[in-house]
Amino acid sequence: EQGKCDVLSILEKEELLLSPREIARRERAFKVFNQLYYNKSWIDVLCLKSLRDNPNLLLPQCKVSTPFLHHLTNNKYGVLKKFLKMLQARSPFYNEQMLKCPDKKVWEKHRETHLNHIQYQTRRNMLTILRTIRQLRARGKLDKLSKYIEEVMGDYVVLKTHRVMPWKFEFLNEVYNTLALAYIDRFIQPSDLSSAQNNAGHLMRLLRIPTDKNKDRQVSFVFGDKSTYQEPDAIDYTMIAYKKYLARLEKRIHFAKYSIEKCYLLHEIARSHLRQSRFDECVSVARKAIEESKNCNSNVWRFLSTILICKAHTVLHKVERAKEILDESYAVAKSMNSPELMSFIESCRQVNEAEISLKKRYQSTDSIRKRRSKVSLESRNSQISQPSSETNDELNAA
Repeated sequence: EQGKCDVLSILEKEELLLSPREIARRERAFKVFNQLYYNKSWIDVLCLKSLRDNPNLLLPQCKVSTPFLHHLTNNKYGVLKKFLKMLQARSPFYNEQMLKCPDKKVWEKHRETHLNHIQYQTRRNMLTILRTIRQLRARGKLDKLSKYIEEVMGDYVVLKTHRVMPWKFEFLNEVYNTLALAYIDRFIQPSDLSSAQNNAGHLMRLLRIPTDKNKDRQVSFVFGDKSTYQEPDAIDYTMIAYKKYLARLEKRIHFAKYSIEKCYLLHEIARSHLRQSRFDECVSVARKAIEESKNCNSNVWRFLSTILICKAHTVLHKVERAKEILDESYAVAKSMNSPELMSFIESCRQVNEAEISLKKRYQSTDSIRKRRSKVSLESRNSQISQPSSETNDELNAA
């Protein structure tokens, strides 16, 4: 009747979703505010703020000292905040800035100089990043390149405004297109394979899909060596890294403004799903990436997304669906005017056609075998039922 829940439960806390730029702005404002009123003691305030949730100080094993230290740190930090509010009420922020530099023209000049310095330094950093990306692509280190781009674009470039980085859109296009071209460089038919072979895993080798994941395991069970024992409740670090990476990409895509950045993020999410053998999620996200690539007219990312769908269907041995996706990939490669990609897709189509014919042959032989076994079973049943009727006639005559 009161509309209350009588079950003791923990209320779910709604997480405040802030953009990376807003988080950085708040951190910078906190530091500037404390530096203005506390001068050199602001570093102690920052240390005290971090101590409130520091697991090295608040050990869960200490049942007596941990609650006391938790209350002490929060109480002292509250005192500092109250003192800071008193200072701010006595002399506002704009007044303190004017006291630091009475001449407004000089202050504006220093501010412009500082912003120009940051802009020039940002430009130098961007040139260094582009040089490193091109070197990694030339060396063929694709994993290192993708990891480097994710760190740079997710931690550094995302914090830059158009005042500091007016060429941000051009830089994003250059970086993501270079990464896409590095991905496409791998889709070249190996020299030791011919398109006429009908191997079961030939298409998987063409698409660079690992056919045996057990080969990566180097630790084997050794009797008497406890370091090689696998506990039943052992921590799966691969799954933990996958979930963290997925959460990072999903948070980034929530604040992404440009379609080419969304294409990259959706492609990486689908690729991470494919690595964990989540094929339905991979196909669904790759379809979203294809639709997003149409907004920015990026045939490169559209081609890569279709290849991801083809990989998922190939692993699941869905050769008919793989044929449709390969036809779509060929159309995209044709629109890109790339003879290498067209020849690569054509070889993949030939191998897939061979697998489809082989599958039909197996299905026909299986149907013939089933039909023959059914006919033999019916004839055997008729032979068994015929003598039984003759014995019934003899018994009736007797």
